Formats: sequence, structure tokens, C-alpha cells
Amino acid sequence: MEMNIYFAGGCFWGTEHYVSQFEGVIKTEVGYANGNIPDPTYIQVYTDKTGYAECVKVVYDAEVITLATLCRLFFRSIDPLSLNRQGEDVGTRYRTGIYWDDEKDRSVVESVFGELQSKFDRPLALEICPLDCFYTAEEYHQKYLVKNPDGYCHLSLETLRFAKMYSEVTESLRSCSDEEKKTVLPRFFKTGKGEYGEGDMFMGVTVPEVRRVAKRFRNCSFDLLEALLESEWHECRLCALLILREKYAKSPDEAVTFYLTHTDGINNWDLVDLSAPYILGIYLLEREDRQVLYELADSSVLWERRIAIVATLMLIRNDQFNDTLQLAQILIDSKHDLMQKAVGWMLREVGKKDESFLLEFLDRYCMIMPRTMLRYSIEKLSSDLRETYMKGLSRYR
Repeated sequence: MEMNIYFAGGCFWGTEHYVSQFEGVIKTEVGYANGNIPDPTYIQVYTDKTGYAECVKVVYDAEVITLATLCRLFFRSIDPLSLNRQGEDVGTRYRTGIYWDDEKDRSVVESVFGELQSKFDRPLALEICPLDCFYTAEEYHQKYLVKNPDGYCHLSLETLRFAKMYSEVTESLRSCSDEEKKTVLPRFFKTGKGEYGEGDMFMGVTVPEVRRVAKRFRNCSFDLLEALLESEWHECRLCALLILREKYAKSPDEAVTFYLTHTDGINNWDLVDLSAPYILGIYLLEREDRQVLYELADSSVLWERRIAIVATLMLIRNDQFNDTLQLAQILIDSKHDLMQKAVGWMLREVGKKDESFLLEFLDRYCMIMPRTMLRYSIEKLSSDLRETYMKGLSRYR
């Protein structure tokens, strides 16, 4: 489904070149937006007396890249606090803005704008409003940096490389898409209205394929990981987390800090389970201070609570059970079945390493444990013990 959005990001040569690289962008056209004279020329706009902003019309496939993602990526190319200036280009024609020609887009733009504003303590110098008018610029401005590869660009090479690599990652993932899985995975991960995965989007790529893509791009920047974690596409977020696991080996402190400050993107059970033990869990293995687990366990966010308990899998594998048992006690009243399953799973893992610790826990708490949690925790016990605990009885009844 083709949609339009208009980005003013300083000199339109660089903005067009940046935006056109993203997968899902069908075509771009540079021009002049929201001024006060008809059919302006570049020379007129350059005077800063026409009210126009240099702007890029972006035509995109909304089934490949969403408007929210496009806006977030656009924000990465601008200084949102700079008024009427981007790079060395100064003037009202170089102001930043997002303009829509479909009123349905207003809520999306305003929402993403709000996300960005929350990161700063002063107002953004970025206008968002409906498109009043747009006039196509002269032909020599179109695809200027394609025609003139060594031409002027206010954007850094690093910014342009970011756009290129982001597109390479998403295209690599989509090339592995399977139509059947594209249909099955949204149901499996409960993406319907009111379900735990509401709004999650799937390309239909298997975990082994995502691992292969992650391995290929394991040396990418943390900025790229952040952008992937902001994606609505589940596989993009999974790919980012698998890359982060690779980065942990070289930069554990940076990887864990990044992980804990980007939990918004770790928002389904497989994303938690494939990352928490191998980033946070392994990090805490040799550290006495594990307060972060208890802070996460106290969170109002389901996925952060799951991170807390699942991260202890790495501790369990190294015969450290105390944090798992304490967290299980804290989370014992969990109402959500995904938390009940996670706690039960970790208790079962404790039992596989040393059954006595699990049995002691069950003797104390089996009568108040949710049934799902209890069933998951006793799965590997003998049939007699399973029967006893399912009746809410201890071994010493």
C-alpha cells in the first residue's frame, strides 16, 4: 500500500539520499513545502522570503516500512534542537519538519514526536503539521547525490553508512521470509487486540535465519542496534538482541547498559528468553550486587519481570540458586501465565541441578503457587511427587 510523507531535514540533497536507502521507500522527490507563493523557484526559496522549506516527498510501502519507523529513522538524520539550521546550512528554508497529506497520519507523527521530545528537557525545533502545498524542485536537484557522488551533503558519512546498513539488515531478513510462517507466527505470538503481543509484526523468518543475519552484521554500531530495537518488525528486534549477545563478549559493560536502557524493544517472550540469560545473566555471574534483578522483578512491565527471572538461568547453570528462589517467592502471585511459566521453568531448572532445593521450595509454597507455575516446576519430578504437590501437599503432610 503506497503512502506519502514529507520530510524537511535541512538541505534536501542529503535528506533525499538518506531516506531513499531504506527498504520500503518506493520513490523520493525533492521540492518546496508550505510557503506563500505559487510555484517557487530555487532562487526564490533561497532568499528565505517565501516561507518554503526544502523538503523531500517520500512514497513508501506501508506493508514494508511503517510511518512510525520512517519518522524515527528521519529523526536520526537531524539535530532536532537546532532552529533553522542543519549542519552548515542556515535559514528558514532549512528548518526541520514532518508534513502529512492524510489526516490519518497525524496521530502517528504526533506519537513519535512525543517519543523524541521525552528525551530532551527543552522543546524540539521541529514542526509537525499538515502539508499545505508542495512544489517539485528543478530537475537538477532530483537525486542530486546519485548524479554527483562527490557533491555537497550536510549529513556525515557515518549517518549515510547507518542508513545503508540498516537497509541491508532489513532486506537480508526479508529475503528469508516464508509466507506460511508470516501467517502462523502472529497467531503463535498472540498479536491480536488485547493479547500480550498486540501490534507485533512478523516477516516470517525462522530463528536460525535471523541468527545467520545477526552473525553477518555482528560488527554494526550500537546506533544501528537501537534503531532495529525500535522497529515494529519482530525479527529486526530479535536480530538486534542476537547481535548484542555477540557484542557482549568484547564490551560487557556497554552491552549490559544498552540492554537495560532499551527494554522497551524486548517485548515478547522469545526476545527475553534468547537474550536475558546471555547478556544480563552472564554479566551477574561473577558479581555480588544483583539488585537490578529485584528492581526488574518489581516493574509494572511484564517483560521486565520476565527478564528478571529468566536471566537467572545462567546463574542456575553455575549452581547459584539463591536469586532464582528469592525471585520466585517475590513473583509467586503473578497473574500472567507467561510469568507463571517462566517462574516454573526456572524452578524446574534448579531441580534439575539439585532437586533438594526445588523440593524445599515446593514444600513451603506448593499450596499457594498458581497451577501453571506448579505444573511447570514439577515436570521432571517422579510421578508420586508430582501427584503430591498437585494436591497442594508437602512431603511432610
